[in-house]
Amino acid sequence: MNKLAYFECPTGIAGNMCLGALVDLGVPIPYLQEQLRGLGIEEEFDLQVSWVDRHSQQAVHVQVDLQTAQLPLLATAAGEPAAPTNPHDHSPSEHHHHLPHRHLPEIEQLILSAQLPQQVETWSLAIFRNLAVAEGKVHGIKPSQVHFHEVGATDAIVDIVGTCLGLHWLGVDQIFCSALPTGGGTVKAAHGR
Repeated sequence: MNKLAYFECPTGIAGNMCLGALVDLGVPIPYLQEQLRGLGIEEEFDLQVSWVDRHSQQAVHVQVDLQTAQLPLLATAAGEPAAPTNPHDHSPSEHHHHLPHRHLPEIEQLILSAQLPQQVETWSLAIFRNLAVAEGKVHGIKPSQVHFHEVGATDAIVDIVGTCLGLHWLGVDQIFCSALPTGGGTVKAAHGR
């Protein structure tokens, strides 16, 4: 018998929202933490779980807190810290951290080395490969050359692999989703506006 998951997303869904919903359904945080340790990036993040009340509705909120002191520095081929190539909207004196950016092969290696359940590995790889194909089309490059910024960041990897782990733990075979909203406008991202 198939077990289905249906996501009602009238305004979209974020990775931490998805993780929170799965934890609320019973996925144990210690299980997620143990499995995510296999990625080899456990020093880069900490999972924080809390109950929140938003617009008179209670929900489980899972926050991927980045341990910025532990994040690897971006480096050039010579091993020197890389100069930022994206424009910044702050003064040079403001303190901030550059999150690690990873290419698809790096993310694939993290997943393949993690000894995740087979279905979790398959789903996680498929998600990142589909994202790389889409990014590659937008930028006119091969998927393996895509330099993930937001999606290659630690929190996105934890959100995606964690969601796959949660769905697997619950025994979900198929996933369905409501129509996602489309719209217009601009967002500020690593590539600009």
